[in-house]
Amino acid sequence: MLTIGVEEEFLLLDPDGAVSPTAASVVRHAPGRVKPELMSYQVETATAVCEDLQDLRRDLTRLRLIAADAAEQTGSRLVAAGVAPLPGGPRGALTEADRYRELARRFPDATRAGECGCHVHVGVPDRELAAAVLTRLRPWLPALLALTVNSPFAGGVDTGWASARYPAQLRWPTFRPPGVWASAEHYDRAVRGHIDSGAALDPAGVCYLARLSPRYPTIEVRVADTGLDVADTVLLAGVVRALVAALLDDVRRGEKIVPAPDTRIRADLELSARGRLPASQRLPAKVTPFLLADTGEVYAGFERLRREGTGADRQRRLWARHGPSSAFVRELAHATTPLAVAY
Repeated sequence: MLTIGVEEEFLLLDPDGAVSPTAASVVRHAPGRVKPELMSYQVETATAVCEDLQDLRRDLTRLRLIAADAAEQTGSRLVAAGVAPLPGGPRGALTEADRYRELARRFPDATRAGECGCHVHVGVPDRELAAAVLTRLRPWLPALLALTVNSPFAGGVDTGWASARYPAQLRWPTFRPPGVWASAEHYDRAVRGHIDSGAALDPAGVCYLARLSPRYPTIEVRVADTGLDVADTVLLAGVVRALVAALLDDVRRGEKIVPAPDTRIRADLELSARGRLPASQRLPAKVTPFLLADTGEVYAGFERLRREGTGADRQRRLWARHGPSSAFVRELAHATTPLAVAY
C-alpha cells in the first residue's frame, strides 16, 4: 500500500459565525499539532504518514479534537467549511508573517479572505513516475471535487455553488489543473516559469490542483474542500490513494493516454463546484481493483455519500433547519468534531 498523509485547513468562528482572528492563541494551546494559515482565523493540521486508513482516521480525529479544544479555550469554534458561511469579523486579517504579507502585496485579490481545503499526500518517491501520474490525474480532478464540495454559503447567503471555495481560489494565478508534462524536468521547468513570471512566490506557492509536493516525496492532491467531518476526509484519502495506485499501474504497463483538453477539465470542474457533475461509475470502477484492504471502508463511504449527500448537501439541510444563526454554527462545529464536548 502506498503511504498517505492529510493536511486539513479549518476556520475559527465566533459563536455568531463571524470569523475569529484567534489562530495565534489556538496554536499556542496546541503547539506542534496545529499550525497557523494565511488568515488569522484559519489553522491547519497535518497527520502522520500512514499506511492504514484506520490509523489515518484515528489521527484525523485526534487532531480535530486537539484543535477544537484549543479553539474552545480562546472562545472560538473550529469549523470545517471551505469558506466562512456567515458575515462578520475581519475577513482580511492576515497572519503576521513575512511570507503572508508578501503574498498579500503581490496577490491582493486572492488574499481578501481565507478558504479551506484538504490536501491528500500519496507517497511516490520516484519523481519521474510521479510526474507521469500527475498528467493522468487531470481528468479525474472534477470527480474528486464532486465528492468533497463543502462550501455552499458565504456572507450569509446561499451562493448557488456547492463549492464557493473553488471560484474564490481561481483568483490565484496558478490555481489550475496540472499540465501535460513529459518528465519531472518539464514539471520543474513549469514551476520555475511561474516563479520567474511573478505568478507564484516560490514552489510552495504554485497552487496546482494536484502537484509534486515541494517538501515531501509525494503527489499532493489539493482540489478538495476541507471535509465537513472525518468520514469525508477518510473517503477522499482512500479514493485518492487507490487512484494514484491505478494510474501508477497504467504508467508501468505503458498505457498510452490522450490528454484531456484543459477546456474540458475546467468545464467539468465548474460543474462539480456547482454540484452539477452527473454521477459516474468511472471513478469507483477505476479505483476498486486497487483499494485492497480499504475496499470496505471506501465502499461504506460511497454508500454514505449516496445516502446523506456531500458536505454541501448536509450544510444546506442544516441551513433549512436553523437559517443563518448561532445554531447553524454550533451544528457545523459539532459535525467537525463529533466527539468533542458540546459548546
